[in-house]
Amino acid sequence: MRASKVMLAILAGSIIFGLLVGYLAYTSALFPQKQEPFGDYATVVSTSFNGTELAFNVRWNNASALPLRVQVTSTVSTEADSPQCSAGLSSVTSGQMLFLPFAVSPPSGALDNVYLSIAAKNLATGNQFTIMYNLDNITASPSIITPIGPICELPPGTSG
Repeated sequence: MRASKVMLAILAGSIIFGLLVGYLAYTSALFPQKQEPFGDYATVVSTSFNGTELAFNVRWNNASALPLRVQVTSTVSTEADSPQCSAGLSSVTSGQMLFLPFAVSPPSGALDNVYLSIAAKNLATGNQFTIMYNLDNITASPSIITPIGPICELPPGTSG
C-alpha cells in the first residue's frame, strides 16, 4: 500500500514537472507580447523577392536594443511563414545593416500581407519586446538574392 502511494506521488510529480517544462518551452518560443513601434528601432531600407526567397535589408537605428529572433508570417497564406530564427548578433551599433533572408515554400509569384517580426531586448533593463513591419504585397522579380549568412527556413520535409 505504501509503495503504491510512493509510485503515485512520483507519477504525479513527473506529470506536473512535464507540464511545467512544456509550458516554459511554449512561452519561451513565443515572441514577446509587448510591442514597440518598428520605427523607433529599425528602418526597412529595401526588400527583395524572387519567388523562392524574401529578403529584408534593415537598418538598426537603436544601439540600446539588441535584435534576438526574426520571423516572417502572412495572414493570407503560408508560403512566407518561417520558423523563428536567431538574429545571430551579440552586439549591435546604431546604423548597422541587417540582412534578413527567408525561404518561401512552395515558390510563389506574389506575397500579400507579410509581417516581419523582430524580437529584441532592451540592453539596459533586459526587457524583451517585439517590433513588426507589414509588407502589404510584393511581386516576385527574377533575381539572385546573395545570402550574407544563413537563410531562415523550415527544415526539409516540414511545411509552414
